[in-house]
Amino acid sequence: MKSNLVFTILLASMFLHGYAQNTDTNQSSKALHIYVDCGFCDLDYLRQEINFVNYVRDRNLAQLDIVGSSLSTGSGGTSYTLVFIGQKEFAGQKDTLKFSAQSYETDDGLRKKVTQYIKLGLMRYVARTPYADRLLISMPTDTNSKPAATQVNDPWKSWVFAVNANGFASGQELVTNSNYSAGFSATKVTADWKVKLNLSYSLNENSFIVGDSTIATSTKSESASALVVRSISNHFSAGLNTSVNSSTYSNIKLQENVGPGIEYSLFPYSEATHRQIRLLYSIYGINTQCIDTTIFGNINSLYFGESLTASATYKKPWGSLYFSVTGSHYFYDLTKNNLSAFTQLNINVFQGFTINLFAAGSLVHDQVFLPGAGASTADILLQVQALTTSYSYFFSVGFTYTFGSIYNDIVNPRYSQSSFNVTMN
Repeated sequence: MKSNLVFTILLASMFLHGYAQNTDTNQSSKALHIYVDCGFCDLDYLRQEINFVNYVRDRNLAQLDIVGSSLSTGSGGTSYTLVFIGQKEFAGQKDTLKFSAQSYETDDGLRKKVTQYIKLGLMRYVARTPYADRLLISMPTDTNSKPAATQVNDPWKSWVFAVNANGFASGQELVTNSNYSAGFSATKVTADWKVKLNLSYSLNENSFIVGDSTIATSTKSESASALVVRSISNHFSAGLNTSVNSSTYSNIKLQENVGPGIEYSLFPYSEATHRQIRLLYSIYGINTQCIDTTIFGNINSLYFGESLTASATYKKPWGSLYFSVTGSHYFYDLTKNNLSAFTQLNINVFQGFTINLFAAGSLVHDQVFLPGAGASTADILLQVQALTTSYSYFFSVGFTYTFGSIYNDIVNPRYSQSSFNVTMN
């Protein structure tokens, strides 16, 4: 009897709790419904700081769709773009806000800046909701806080430098492996020029004890590259790509590569943060000294060729797309060619249902530097040497379907891993 009474009380409390939740939901249902599609946004922080809107789980349920995208800047920072797309009664109303953050920006500093710009973009839409007369907009009166136009004196002349070094080692009684790498880069990006210089070194060593014998392998690579690009117009640019490298994996003792090219962008470069369609054509010369005699009986070779790359990037309410396809061949023999493609596609099919696709593949007919002696069983199993192949591929596909309550406003960090991360203000 007591157990039935306890069950009845629990059932009644759950019903009253659900009724109270429905009442609260009805009271806030007139707030602006927004959907945030933004990989760099801290959604929990947004929900806490911007509490005068309703966050919905699907863009088809929203009155306002916010799409965020980003691109790296010449200083090593990031340029962010937020596109505000009105839907339903706000259809046809669209705004775009852009801002930048330096490479040393903290996570907390970035999320505050993102939140500030989203608040700015929301104003014209929130102004048409019942919450409009409850908002207070202010600005500090301290004259020192007012922005002022200044002439920047940059002693580095837009150059940004980076140095990195990494070491990794692991092992057990019968297996040990280690990897060491180092790199240096120098970058200069202005409205007219892009210059990128890179140096890199990598060494990977492995040791395996099998019975009474020990198998030791190592691969090493070194490279230096330079890219210089000149802006011609808002649709055209020209560049020169050069490199010097060596790789035991690819049977290359020393290789020198020079390739001038020209690029055309269907859309203005100023729109690159949210849509791009580009064609890049280049010709190149490759002078190579191999470690071992190749399958064609060469140690030294000089080849000339050409390549064409077509790429597209879109981020729209229907989803996002990145696609790239590159074709290349040597002039001396057109059968020595390569065709590679890569795509990443997310499609919002209908409310709550998204298809995710990733695919990459190559038709390989230009392996002119493979050693003639072939690969041993150990080389194949340990993957320390490039192998003969006419193709390669990778593919994945999946879907996501969400349903239930359309509201997604509440932040509850209990029992989540992120609750152990402490942010100091």
